[in-house]
Amino acid sequence: MRTVGRGPADSGEALLRRMAARRRRDNILVAVLAVLAVLGGGHAILSVFDSGPPPPSDDSTTAVVGRSQLAGSFAEQFVVTYLTAIAGQQDRVGEFVGSGQQIALPTSARQVSDPSVVYVSRTVSTSSLDVWSVTVSVRIGKTGTGGTPETRQFYRVAVSVSDGRLRALSVPAVVPPPGKGADLALAYSASCAADTPLSQVAAGFLGALLAGTGDVARYTTPDAGLAALKPAPFTAVELVALTADNAACGSGGAKAQVLATINPKADTGATATLAYPLTMVRNGGQWQVVSIDPVPALSSPLAVVAGQDSHGGAPTSSTSPPSTSVNIPPATQN
Repeated sequence: MRTVGRGPADSGEALLRRMAARRRRDNILVAVLAVLAVLGGGHAILSVFDSGPPPPSDDSTTAVVGRSQLAGSFAEQFVVTYLTAIAGQQDRVGEFVGSGQQIALPTSARQVSDPSVVYVSRTVSTSSLDVWSVTVSVRIGKTGTGGTPETRQFYRVAVSVSDGRLRALSVPAVVPPPGKGADLALAYSASCAADTPLSQVAAGFLGALLAGTGDVARYTTPDAGLAALKPAPFTAVELVALTADNAACGSGGAKAQVLATINPKADTGATATLAYPLTMVRNGGQWQVVSIDPVPALSSPLAVVAGQDSHGGAPTSSTSPPSTSVNIPPATQN
């Protein structure tokens, strides 16, 4: 008969070792979670276990943009067809919307021109169908002599898109035009005279760029990548105002953002005023244009202008009221 004298003792020691190892793992996990809670809050803890949904792929984004354009084009055609249809032409309207609509059409057609899709928003999305809200702007005027002047009206249409098939959910609705936005304060605090370095370089650059009066490369940095427009759209360019964030207007400093306002002239005479936001740097004692900026330089923090022109710069007269502005707080993440 064989006896194993150490079996129970060995089992008990192994159990104790496993329990000790488990306690060490639990202690490490608690410590990690405590550190994450201090550094990032609950979101950091959850992010350990949940990496979040993957970002949208290029293919899905392209598909959404395509369906948006499809819905907008359909809504534009529907609005024009609906507004030009007359009594007895319900079949024209039926190409876009269901027959269950109670529709009364006028006896005479209206003049409708210059249609434009101004806003598209997806309101419902499923695996097989999207519903888009589309706003279309059209110019409307009466036919015949003595008609009222043309006016622009805005119509909203709900459009369903399913596998490339489109249908309006109802006839259009007239909606208000977009509201007037706030004027944002710009970063240009100084008004520069025509004989200051910044004004002289800006005037020479814009003349070369738009009218071919000189070499653009003379006024730009080597890596600016700016070239004169060909053929030149204007025959001459007059700099009428320049504001800058450089208080010395180029007498000092190494970088400046400016807003150059010009009155161009063409073969047919004077044309509308234009404004160019430019970034300039001092290179070897000479100011040069680095870029034509996509938007004017904005004040930091962002502010809404009240009581003064939003271009900034000095008041046009000593009686001008002081500028007041309302700071826009930075965006916060919920």
